[in-house]
Amino acid sequence: KIMPAGDRLVIVSGASRGVGVGICRRVLASDPTADVIVTARNLDAAERVRDELNASSSSSGDGAGSSGGGRAHALRLDVTDPSSCESLADALSVSSETFGPADRPLSLVNNAGVALDLPWFPTPWPSSVAAATLDVNLFGAERLTHALLPRLLQSSDGRVIFVSSGGGRANLSRMSESRRDKLLGEDLTWEEVKEIAGTFREEYKAAATAVATSESQNAEGSPQELPFLSSSGLWLQSYGFSKACLGAYCSIVARDHTGLLSVACSPGFVGTDMTKTYAKYDDLKSVDEGGEVEAWLATGDRTTMESGVFYQPDRTAVSWVAGEDAEAGRRRKSRRLTTLQLQADHSR
Repeated sequence: KIMPAGDRLVIVSGASRGVGVGICRRVLASDPTADVIVTARNLDAAERVRDELNASSSSSGDGAGSSGGGRAHALRLDVTDPSSCESLADALSVSSETFGPADRPLSLVNNAGVALDLPWFPTPWPSSVAAATLDVNLFGAERLTHALLPRLLQSSDGRVIFVSSGGGRANLSRMSESRRDKLLGEDLTWEEVKEIAGTFREEYKAAATAVATSESQNAEGSPQELPFLSSSGLWLQSYGFSKACLGAYCSIVARDHTGLLSVACSPGFVGTDMTKTYAKYDDLKSVDEGGEVEAWLATGDRTTMESGVFYQPDRTAVSWVAGEDAEAGRRRKSRRLTTLQLQADHSR
C-alpha cells in the first residue's frame, strides 16, 4: 500500500552503527508514522539494524510500516560512489509502493563520516588522511544530497540534516580571518568550497609527508607536526576542516533552495567506534542520546526551526564559529547580505 503524504520518510547515511543507529531509533520513537531507511556500504549490516529496529518496534506495539512490515528498511549506499548515490535515489521512485509518492515528506540525514586525525590520535598522521576524510565527510554528503535533491524539492516538506561536530566550529575559529570570512560568505559557491578543500588537501599532504620523510631519515630540525596553521591560513586538521566545509555547504543549500530546511547539528560527544580510544570514553553520551537532535530536526515541528544554521544537542542555534555567540553570527550574515544587495543595486 502507498503511504499517505503526511507520513515522513527519513533516510540516514552511515546507519549500520554508532550515532546512525541512534538516529534511526530516535526517529522511529519520536514519530509513530515515520519510516526510516537504514543505509550502509554493507547491505547485510544495514539489514541487521533494520531487523533489530523492526523487532523492537513490534515488541513495543509501535505499528507497521508502509510495506506492511516494520517501519525500518535497508538499502546499500556508499557515499564515496556517485553511482551508489544515484541508485538509492532511483530506488525511491522504483519502489513507490514501499517508499510512497514523490511529494511524501522527506528528510535526509547526512550522517556517514570518518575521523582519522582526532586530537588524541597518535601522530604522525598519514599523508592520505585529508583526502580520505574529505571524500566521505564533505564530498560524500554533497554527492548524496545532489542525487536526492530532485526528490527533496518534490517533497511537501524536504529537509537536509548535516551531522557535524563542534570540531568544525573550532576549526573555523583557528583558521585565518580571510579564510573564515570566505567560508562564511553569503555569496560562496560550491566550486569555491571545492577549491579551498583542494588547497587544504595538498597542504596537509605536503606537511604529513615532510614529517614522515624527516623521521625516516633521522633528519635534524624536524618539520612542524600537524595540526598547525598553514601558510594559506588553513588549520590543518582534517576532521574539523571537513566539518567546517560541510557547514559552508549546508549554508549554500539553504540559500539556493529556500523551500528546503537545510541545517547542521552536533550530536555531542558520543561513545562510538570513532571515539573508543578517548581517555574518558565511559563518560561519553550513548548513541541514542547522540541521535536525539537529528531525529528532532528530521521529524519535529519545522516552524520552530531556522534554515542555514548550526544546532547544538540541546536544540539551540549557535554561531558557526566556536567562541562567537549566535547573535554575532547573525550580525555578520546581515552585513554580508547588505553588501551583496548594494553590489546588486550598483550593477543595475
